[in-house]
Order: sequence, then structure tokens, then C-alpha cells
Amino acid sequence: MAEGIVPWTASVSAGRHSETISYARNVEEDRAKFPMFGAAGADITPCAFWPSEPVEPPVKITDEGPSNILMLHNLRDNATPLSGAREMRAALGDRARMVTADQGGHLAYKYLGNKCADDIVTKFLLTGERPEKDTACEKN
Repeated sequence: MAEGIVPWTASVSAGRHSETISYARNVEEDRAKFPMFGAAGADITPCAFWPSEPVEPPVKITDEGPSNILMLHNLRDNATPLSGAREMRAALGDRARMVTADQGGHLAYKYLGNKCADDIVTKFLLTGERPEKDTACEKN
């Protein structure tokens, strides 16, 4: 490493030893509980110690607004659980439609070759048309 360059983990955590220890503990706990992705999700992020307040208030997710949202979610996504997608879908109400694909992994569109899901998303991107209702796409 070049002289004078300090890794961000050392520079942001200066004087916050107890907080960085808790991050390390969380990583180890989540690595044991969730071996596929847990450690990455529990790890410290660069903005964890930024000394600033949010620029704007958090956005409240509601069913008010345009009905132009299409959600695509794999049933077995190791990074974002289906339960969270279902909660988001419920919060958006009729503004959204959700397409679930019977496959694993975090990437869905044009990645794992689920023709049903790919066709629905492609049509939406080209025309703005969503399915009439939520759609469950089976495995290929």
C-alpha cells in the first residue's frame, strides 16, 4: 500500500473500537447462521461512521402514486428474501405487480433463462404493460 494511504476501515473507525468490535461479532454470527451471504450482509459499510445527517427524510412507501411498477423476484434469492419482496409488494398496493420466478440466485432477468419471467419483463420494458395480476413463473 502506498505511503500515507490508510484503508477506509481503519480511517473511519478511529476512536470507535467498541463499534467495530460489534461489527466483527455480527459478521461471525451471520456467517454461521447464513453461510451463503450472511457475512457480507453484516459487515461494516463505508458510510457507517460518516458524521452527517440525511439530506432528506426517508421516503414512505405507499400505495399512492402511479401504477407503473413491475417487481421481479426469484423465489430463492440468497441476498434479498422473498418475504421482503412480499412486504414491498403489499405496501405498493395496486401500483405494482410482482413476478416471481421459481429459481435461485440474486439475478433474474435475462440471467437464468426463465422464459416466462423474461418475456413479462421484456414486454413491460418495451410497452409499459404489466400483467393483470401477480404472476408466478415455474422453473424451465
